[in-house]
Amino acid sequence: MLGACGQRANRVVDEEREPYYLKGQELLRQLNHDDAIEAFHQTLEVNPRSSAAHKELGILYEKHVNDPAAAIYHYRRFLKLNPDSPIAKDISDRVAGCQIDLVEEMKDSDAHERRRRELAELKGKLTHLAQQFEKTRHENDVLRQRLNTINPRMADVIPPPTPVSPKASQKSAAPKSSPRPAPAAPAPATPREHKVRPNENPSSIARKYQVPVQRLLAANPGLNPRRMRVGQLIKIPAQP
Repeated sequence: MLGACGQRANRVVDEEREPYYLKGQELLRQLNHDDAIEAFHQTLEVNPRSSAAHKELGILYEKHVNDPAAAIYHYRRFLKLNPDSPIAKDISDRVAGCQIDLVEEMKDSDAHERRRRELAELKGKLTHLAQQFEKTRHENDVLRQRLNTINPRMADVIPPPTPVSPKASQKSAAPKSSPRPAPAAPAPATPREHKVRPNENPSSIARKYQVPVQRLLAANPGLNPRRMRVGQLIKIPAQP
């Protein structure tokens, strides 16, 4: 048994003299961790049973790469190849610590996946709401255009009511159609006056008094046919 231990000790010494291993140690002193990892992997290509290279790779993956799964693999290879090493207990403790880190990493991965799904679901809801908003806005625009088209038509069909004074409303209660007056006697020299009734205009008044419209307008210089008011007095010129 002592012979076997001596052989393992000699093998470790030989492993630590391997050129790539020595290169890796030099890179570690320079804090060049990435290249050191490459050098120790080259050591394993030359000697896959190099427990020294597995130990260094385990430490690098644990401390500098934050890859607990890779660290556990190399630590376990070290323990299998060199179970009687004075640092075997320390390496076993490192394996246990990496296993805890690996479990936490998996939990974080699950939480990340859950959050990713929640975010995707939320994004889908927001997209749906945005589509509903655009649909409603489009429908409102179409409805507004229809209303703008209908309103002018309604204004043409139903004219606004003409304001009527209280006196005129009382008079309007009487029958609108009255018998035409008998032919008037020769008009006196002085002009007569006519009180405007609802729906009357210069033409109808001139026709009533059998005078030309031009003479009626000439007798009322300030008369605006479009702004005649119910109850307004109109001068009736004498007949020729």
